Amino acid sequence: MVDDEPPARYGARRLLEVAGHEVAEAGSGEEMLSLTGARDFDVVLLDHQMRGMSGLDALKALQERSGAPPVVFFTAQGSERIAVEAMRCGAFDYLSKPADADELILVLERAAAIYRERVELELLRSESEGSRPARAILGDSPSMKRLRSDLLHMAPATSSILLFGESGTGKEMAARFVHDHSRRKGPFVAVNCGALPATLVEAELFGHEKGAFTGATGSRPGRVRQANGGTLFLDEIGDMPLEAQVRLLRTLEERVVEPLGSDRAVQVDIRVVAATHRDLRQLVSEGRFREDLFYRLDVLSVRIPPLRERPGDVLLLAKRFLDHYGGKRRLEFSPSAESMLSRWSWPGNVRELRNVVERASVLARSETVGPEHLGLSPREIQLPTPVSPPLPAAESQDGLLALDPVSLDLPFREAKQRVFDDFERKFILFHMEREGNVLARAAEAMDMHRQTLQQKLRDLGLSRTDRE
Repeated sequence: MVDDEPPARYGARRLLEVAGHEVAEAGSGEEMLSLTGARDFDVVLLDHQMRGMSGLDALKALQERSGAPPVVFFTAQGSERIAVEAMRCGAFDYLSKPADADELILVLERAAAIYRERVELELLRSESEGSRPARAILGDSPSMKRLRSDLLHMAPATSSILLFGESGTGKEMAARFVHDHSRRKGPFVAVNCGALPATLVEAELFGHEKGAFTGATGSRPGRVRQANGGTLFLDEIGDMPLEAQVRLLRTLEERVVEPLGSDRAVQVDIRVVAATHRDLRQLVSEGRFREDLFYRLDVLSVRIPPLRERPGDVLLLAKRFLDHYGGKRRLEFSPSAESMLSRWSWPGNVRELRNVVERASVLARSETVGPEHLGLSPREIQLPTPVSPPLPAAESQDGLLALDPVSLDLPFREAKQRVFDDFERKFILFHMEREGNVLARAAEAMDMHRQTLQQKLRDLGLSRTDRE
């Protein structure tokens, strides 16, 4: 539970502990990143409006880590734009404050269950394929074929590699691909330089002795020594503080590491693969990145193309993600869903696509995933201009039966279901608001059982304030 207001953390903790969950608290985004780096969590409940690092920035930093737990995002009412941005950045779901207690527990437990299932699947997959399964870089576009070829040629070498590209393009996957096809027998160790507090970067990378600084109650080897004999992946290298850059340069040049609080240098055998979405040359000119370190890293450089430059790969990736998240369910996209996926601009790249497919696999009640499950609204992100102009929306005076352009572009059965769901949502919202959000009165006005209305609110993803 991450919130800078102690009463809010206390209330959520008490609620969740009564429901049988173990809860840890963090009063800031920085504290959350430190806790999730030291312990394993099934789900993170993250508030947006906090002093210091905002919830959105904390979410982005957490998502850069490999195997990050799912995040349920808390926003104030009326902050739909922030909620959409959070989903785009990788949040599992979002809730508006104040959240209904049952809905909060339901969403958190669903996120935790999906995360645990994903971890178990990855463990079973790694056990069945051996201790070091080779990763695949998917894509049939010319740019991805060229990328695979370049990485395969670079893999056997020992030279440093610099990967650059937009956030979410799969730079860590490319680094793991290089490691898997190299001759190195040691581990692959990933470090996100942007997710670590500046005060902990050097201790995390190079290790420390007991008593080296306040809170150093024991000795730690550091990530560099953990990667001995293998590959050290430094993600978002452009965010590394200058002091740590000096120590990293020495490690790369002399292949030694000196833990904090120690005067003893330890020999290491590592290969460094660094990645960034920033322009390192610009950072060098601004004095924010060491020029000598830049040239030491930029021995071999590779650009990871964004998803919008390879639209032909979208459906290939989406179907692979759907097979993964569907588990034993044999899910498939409807033709209209495939059309929407293909026409999307994907500003969040592969990470956004993966998040959209995972969410759709949860929301789909049958074996067919339709456009209504994707959560891609033209009001949120502008679609690329379609080949044929969309039909105009059909409006009605009361607004209850208005059809949007997307509905008119669907097959009849899916369009009919979408209109029905939209009518049901607006009808229920109208009566809930008219009855002051009192569940019993709204159910009576609609001639509906209270339990039925409560279930429909959950099915439609509607939050309520029950004043009973």
